[in-house]
Amino acid sequence: MMTKVALTVVVLAAAAWAQYPGHVETKKKAATSIRAVAVLEWTGEIGKPSASRIIPISVFDGEQYQPGGLYLAKPEPLALEPGTEYVLQDAGVARGLFDINTAQDVQGYWFGYGAWKPMAAPVKKVRPPKQGKNTHEVTDAGSGRPHMKVRDSSDSSTSSSSSSTDTSASGNPSAGDPDRPTLRRRADSSSSSSSDSSSSPSSTNTSASSNPPASDPDRPTLHKHSDSSSSTPGSSNSGPAPETPLGGADPDRPHMAHGQQTPKDDYQPAQLTGVPTGLQQMIAVSDAGEGEAHPFVYLWADPGDGAKMQQQMEMAASAVVAAAEPPAKTTAKPHATTTTAAQRRKAATTPPPAPKYAFTNERFKAYELTYSGGATLVFSGETLNHAGKVKYVTLIAQPDFNGVPKVLFKSVTDDDHLDVTPKMRLVDAVDARANNRGDLIFELRSSRDREFVIYRIAGGLAEQVFTTGLLPNS
Repeated sequence: MMTKVALTVVVLAAAAWAQYPGHVETKKKAATSIRAVAVLEWTGEIGKPSASRIIPISVFDGEQYQPGGLYLAKPEPLALEPGTEYVLQDAGVARGLFDINTAQDVQGYWFGYGAWKPMAAPVKKVRPPKQGKNTHEVTDAGSGRPHMKVRDSSDSSTSSSSSSTDTSASGNPSAGDPDRPTLRRRADSSSSSSSDSSSSPSSTNTSASSNPPASDPDRPTLHKHSDSSSSTPGSSNSGPAPETPLGGADPDRPHMAHGQQTPKDDYQPAQLTGVPTGLQQMIAVSDAGEGEAHPFVYLWADPGDGAKMQQQMEMAASAVVAAAEPPAKTTAKPHATTTTAAQRRKAATTPPPAPKYAFTNERFKAYELTYSGGATLVFSGETLNHAGKVKYVTLIAQPDFNGVPKVLFKSVTDDDHLDVTPKMRLVDAVDARANNRGDLIFELRSSRDREFVIYRIAGGLAEQVFTTGLLPNS
């Protein structure tokens, strides 16, 4: 009896201890990555615009979205620190670089200004020198099992000695098993790889980014991107240069990707103001990651499938515009002739044909937002309704099993209702969280202001997950 009572007390004490708040692990998990997403706007020639600016959209701190124009805005937002380098992307593919030189607060919102640069040429790997032709001779070591012996045609004695040295240095288990076949490793493999790693600019950047600020070991620090033109094989041997916080205010302040600032005597476009006609936009991303590019363009099995899907999206947009129209007023006409009951039933059950609208300024995009995730379709265009008003329509859809687009999101508006329902314009798809998953960025523009929003497509739904808030048009 005493044993059962004691066991019950122990069980109850263990349950109470498990519920004790002090026993709960409360250590906050450190952010794993910081990624800034912005939109570059310009007028003029691509690559060398007449005027440009960059608008910060969001900063993903590893756990949640932060507003790019407000995040750590002392003295300027983290996403717009002078020297920050953005990679310009077209559906996830890098098309150029943009270096921020200055940032300004315009009517309560920050904009960045700088220079557009071409992508750096990839570093060429130096191939090791070719060895002489090797001949293989199978010999019997006396144990009954054959061994591979490599003979260099240029110098057999040198080849044999280097073969035994490489095999023992690699930790091959042949020392414990005399019957195990052994193969010769290249003598120059280790030296060439070390030479390549020491001469590669990326290795210098990696080592430089591995030293977080001493004040907070859990706070992530992003490395600086060195300029490809100034990175030479000899410069990496001097060791990583210490990082200094930009802004000069907070040593714990995280850093975005940094490139060499454009000299003032080089070409820099004028500062873009307002929302002029012919405005062009492109996604810009900045972080410390060196991951592989993830293109988001959906590749059709047949080039003609894309044109057919665009036609179906036009039909879906026509139906959406027609559904948004008020019912037309009709006057009853007297029947000239008598109709039978069957004719009246047929007229009542047959729906009127949906009007087909002609669209202008069409834009059709097909994305593969996740690996093997199928197509996500975005269509936008303008059309005139029966009253002569311009209607702006935007659809997000995904094809069903029969290849018919299923509309996930729709927006229809006109000039008289822009303050209630803004005009929706697609910017592009982007990996905003550095998780190899694409989201869609749209611009919502009314008659007085605008905002940028991020939509996530998942589970057959289009969900708005972030917005910048209102920006003035002027």
